Amino acid sequence: METKQEVTNKFIVGLTLIIASLVIGKLVLIPIILFTQNLKWESAMIITYIFSWVILFTGIGFAGWEGYRLVTHKYREYQRRTIEQVKHHSRKAAEHTKNAAYKTKEMANKTRCVTLQGVDRLKKNLRASEKELMKGIRRKRGL
Repeated sequence: METKQEVTNKFIVGLTLIIASLVIGKLVLIPIILFTQNLKWESAMIITYIFSWVILFTGIGFAGWEGYRLVTHKYREYQRRTIEQVKHHSRKAAEHTKNAAYKTKEMANKTRCVTLQGVDRLKKNLRASEKELMKGIRRKRGL
């Protein structure tokens, strides 16, 4: 259900100008920092920096409404995919939790059965030991 958005040469030129402006704007700062004593370099870099802003606004003008529509279209598409992924993973997590709860309940039942069997065996052994002890006491008394 993904729709295609057409990209024209005008938009590509605008995008290229925007990127070039951002790169020039950052690169201009290097000579300004390095050559703080040289007034010619500083003046040239400030003029270049101002020119990079002109390039930026020209690029925005070229990209225009087409760029705006492309960006909003991509954002909506990204938002839709993200929501679908969240729903999918939430369902998987709920299913996993339900399975874990079932396994825990099953393990508790097995443990309870084994424990009850052990208690029954222990009681049986205690009764047997008690009977043997009583027999031993009776024999001693009878002697």
